[in-house]
Amino acid sequence: MGPMLCLLLQLALVDSARHAMGPEPARTVRIVGIQHTFLLGNAERADGPWRTFYARFAALYDAADGHLRLTSQPLNTGFGGQQVAVLSDSVMASGSASSYEDWMDRINASPERALALAASSPSVRVVGTKQRYGLTFDVVEFPWRNGHMRIELERETHLPDVVEIVRAYPKDFRRAPFGDVTTRFEYVDWQIHPGGWWWPMQHKVSLDGEPLRDVTIDTVTASDQPAPADSFAISDSARAQFMASRVRSPDRIRVGTTAAPSELAPGILRIPELWAMTVVRQDDGLVIFEAHQSAQFLHDVIDTARRRYPGLPVKALVMTSDPWAHLGGVREAMALGIPIYVNARSIPFLTKMGKAPKFVPITGKVTVGAGANRLELYPVGGPYGERMTMVYFPERRLLYGADLVFPNDPQPGYDPTPATDLRRAVDRAHLAVDSVFCVQRYGPFAWSDFVR
Repeated sequence: MGPMLCLLLQLALVDSARHAMGPEPARTVRIVGIQHTFLLGNAERADGPWRTFYARFAALYDAADGHLRLTSQPLNTGFGGQQVAVLSDSVMASGSASSYEDWMDRINASPERALALAASSPSVRVVGTKQRYGLTFDVVEFPWRNGHMRIELERETHLPDVVEIVRAYPKDFRRAPFGDVTTRFEYVDWQIHPGGWWWPMQHKVSLDGEPLRDVTIDTVTASDQPAPADSFAISDSARAQFMASRVRSPDRIRVGTTAAPSELAPGILRIPELWAMTVVRQDDGLVIFEAHQSAQFLHDVIDTARRRYPGLPVKALVMTSDPWAHLGGVREAMALGIPIYVNARSIPFLTKMGKAPKFVPITGKVTVGAGANRLELYPVGGPYGERMTMVYFPERRLLYGADLVFPNDPQPGYDPTPATDLRRAVDRAHLAVDSVFCVQRYGPFAWSDFVR
């Protein structure tokens, strides 16, 4: 079979699917529904179960130009009031670089949009079939953005029951550490609407097999008329804010972008950025706390440390927590052959990210080095700090409190939930602490204030 005939057959599959959905649902689509979103990578455990965010939403979608206006009302206390986000002209108002990437996926993976992209791609091809639920699905694939998109077409109905996007997310702190990831959109509860077009009333979305989002649509209406002219307007200030968020994405952050490194004490170098990393000089080598942001940032930290403390190798990486947003340089550390000290409970998850040369599990007190900058590592434990590790400098009565130190602003004091776990861990280990600093870029703080 010649290449042209193959392409025609592949496009025939796509055309059959577009025909099965019925007439295109006009130019403007309004969708009202409810969704719950799993906050992947932002929980006590890096492999779930996940905290969940609930919201009602109303979306106005311009099918011709791909513009979107989303109004959502959080149902959880503590998530604020009504929120409005607008995506237009490759800019997202009231959204970050990572939320923009998420919404670009959601828009382009919608059934009618995915089929239109497939129909216009000169590289679309059939890559096989799948069997599920006793049904056969023909799978077509084509390049899309920095990866590819797959559509699973149910052979009997011809409807696009599944759209998968496989690509990397260098601007998303939570997805960037994993390289290419698979976002899977499963469309169920197809219903026919006035005008004869079909639309799925439930969307079930997963990321690398983890549940990401469940969407239930209450109503969907379509119109041939364009939306009001100002529906997708974005102010100059909102554009500037969005562009700033892209500059602060993990692939763009470099050492010294915001503040210069400085020593907390001789041989203890703090390198602040979105989060802070710390380098500790010991007589036989350098110990780095955390591997945030990106592989490039890890190399920046190593280069900075070697200029400050020449002639010493990097002998260890201490990972004090494992939320996804704090893992940007971990795979690079593994590739560089750096031994990784980490809470034993995190090792099964981190092993999935790559092959480490050596994991040193923290289950109790572990001592690293000697002299003034000798370190003692302790598991924190507790409901919030279950998988965290704290670092104590006994000669300096200085504590590194992992990701557990959050000042209440503007009220005095500290977030009591993480603070309680850290205070209890210090009491349990009978440590004499004068000051505390942490993963975040602020501090150090007096321990007497922290425990007040």
